[in-house]
Amino acid sequence: MTNKKKERQDQIILLLNKRGFMSSTELAEQIGVTSMTIRRDITELDKQKKLLKTFGGAKPLSTPMPIEFSTSQKIHINVDLKKQIGQKLANLIEDGSTVFIGAGTTLLYSVPFLSKKNLTFITNSFPSFTELAATENRVLSTGGELHKNTGEFLGSIAERTFEGLNIDYALCSTNGIRDNNVTTSSEDEGKIQNVAIKHSVNSIIVADHTKLGKSDIITFKNLDEFNGLVTDDLVDSDTKLHYSRFTKVW
Repeated sequence: MTNKKKERQDQIILLLNKRGFMSSTELAEQIGVTSMTIRRDITELDKQKKLLKTFGGAKPLSTPMPIEFSTSQKIHINVDLKKQIGQKLANLIEDGSTVFIGAGTTLLYSVPFLSKKNLTFITNSFPSFTELAATENRVLSTGGELHKNTGEFLGSIAERTFEGLNIDYALCSTNGIRDNNVTTSSEDEGKIQNVAIKHSVNSIIVADHTKLGKSDIITFKNLDEFNGLVTDDLVDSDTKLHYSRFTKVW
């Protein structure tokens, strides 16, 4: 088995363990391959007794658990949609702004688009800081304790960095938005984003359309407290209308 195939099949199992049943089409969309490839993977994994093949898709061997994917696991999921969101952010934010970039792969994929502009960056994301350090932009890292699973700095040291800072835009990430609830997997991950929002004029939450209608264990902010939601163009009109009740949707 090639490394690429193993990585893809590991992603299938991780997605099913988090969400339960998923159709072949949903899995193909999330991972960025054809439905035919996913169906072949499902057949192989079913024979290996790593999942249960069902009509139209697959489900995990046991009850889904609330697990948090690592950055390396998320980095290959919905890549085109995340880049689309990155371009939208670049179109929204004016040159000369000071921008906080939170952790998460959606915001990581926004870095190449945003770094082309004349911006000052503050981030608690180690991968984003590494990419920004190679650009001409001014960049500040929060420092703090590194949460290795997601590659972000968390805790009181990171939070104290914001004292005295004036931020134009806080760009925040989420594991899922259900109605007015913007959710994440841990209190610390939500807390540092709330601190950044407190020191910002504008706050924007980013989420591709697959995260809408989904939630994680902790609500760290209400959607109507954000100035806007940036998602991708695959969001259907009814879903966009629903979330427009709470905030502006781009």
